[in-house]
Amino acid sequence: MRSRRRLRLVLPLGVVAALATMTGVAHVVQQPDPTDASFLSPTSDAGDGARRLADDLTGEGVRVTVRRHSAEAIADAAAGGPVTVFVTTPALVHPYYLDRLATLPPEVRVVMVTPGKAELESAGLDVAVGGPRWTAAAPRPGCATDFATAAGPAAVQRWRYGVANHPAVRCYGDGLVEVRTPRAPMTLVGAADPFRNDRVDEHGNRLLARGLLARTPAVIWLDLHEREPAPDDDTGQPTESGQQEPGGTGDDTGGGRPGEDSPQDDHGGDPQAGDQQGNDSAQGGNAVTDSPLARAFPPAVWATLALLALAALALAAASARRLGAPVAEPLPVRVRAAETVRGLGGLYRRAGARSTSLATLQGAARVRLAEHYGLPADIPPDEIAERVAAAVGQPVIDVRHVLSGGVEDSDEELARAATTVQNLVRHVTGQQHWHHGTDEENVT
Repeated sequence: MRSRRRLRLVLPLGVVAALATMTGVAHVVQQPDPTDASFLSPTSDAGDGARRLADDLTGEGVRVTVRRHSAEAIADAAAGGPVTVFVTTPALVHPYYLDRLATLPPEVRVVMVTPGKAELESAGLDVAVGGPRWTAAAPRPGCATDFATAAGPAAVQRWRYGVANHPAVRCYGDGLVEVRTPRAPMTLVGAADPFRNDRVDEHGNRLLARGLLARTPAVIWLDLHEREPAPDDDTGQPTESGQQEPGGTGDDTGGGRPGEDSPQDDHGGDPQAGDQQGNDSAQGGNAVTDSPLARAFPPAVWATLALLALAALALAAASARRLGAPVAEPLPVRVRAAETVRGLGGLYRRAGARSTSLATLQGAARVRLAEHYGLPADIPPDEIAERVAAAVGQPVIDVRHVLSGGVEDSDEELARAATTVQNLVRHVTGQQHWHHGTDEENVT
């Protein structure tokens, strides 16, 4: 009784905890992954892409140049002229390039989407990072900048940035902060929602995104979706050739429209960059997430497996069943044999286990017959059938069927077979006459 009360107390809490865990896992799976090729890509029409924003900027006369490597974007920005460098995935940018972004000239604006503490430190900013929220909030601007007042409430407050050590413009409850430095001003945006195709029309997201990026006549869009390798040099330090884009002149060749890219390979023409990239991935990750098995499947697969495992645990808890093989335990109280038989019979009947019920009776009958003839209890059923057939004068096959045969799928057949087994045992042990195939009992 006490264990049942404990189960009633623990089970609802376990179900609630399991539901909360499954909800959290599902939420993580639905969050956009910066390593997906569609994430804030100016050429992607997916929900987490940003083609609609890129088309808006182009329609306003802003020149959008897409770059796949930080070195190319920095070289273009340093070439001169007012320009905005849009960094969609700061966590994938190598720390060296983050430091170089912070040293660009004042006419360059750098807009970073959801940078973390490590990325901001690499950029030379002492900024406290708070969050994340479950979803991005859309507070009022709370500042007098043109892009914020025109947009009104916008969904940028998922991460918050405390900039007490830097002169800055703080908007949306610190969800959007623009740090003013002697070099390039850096704008920190706490959520990707204003730039996404599926969120751009919510609140004032569209006006805010356009206002942030259209403050200069050109935008260099860093479309990076894998961890960036370090600049390759025998000493591990960047070289002049690594700093300048090969053939880069700062013009718009190959990148004047969204979707066009510089005609370079993924490693800047260096055949050893692939190996270097693998080494840097290992340095930036860990032995589990960077293992070949972990990279062979997307994160959603592992999250789904974890969700199924939690569902199995919840089902086991809801069914009040153990995980593993059954364990024999002594009964807490003494139970009468008749009550045990009646209880087991009820369970067998509810489960429709007629063959199991008959097999239990047949096994007990064989043990009793073996004791009657002075035979070992584990004697094969065929030998007992031969001994009994000789005693009752019936064919061996009929006796074998009575002691080992199955039963049809009906309660009436089970009752007849059980009565026949009982009559046979009583006849052999001298308690009654046995007539095979009838239900009559002629007690001597």
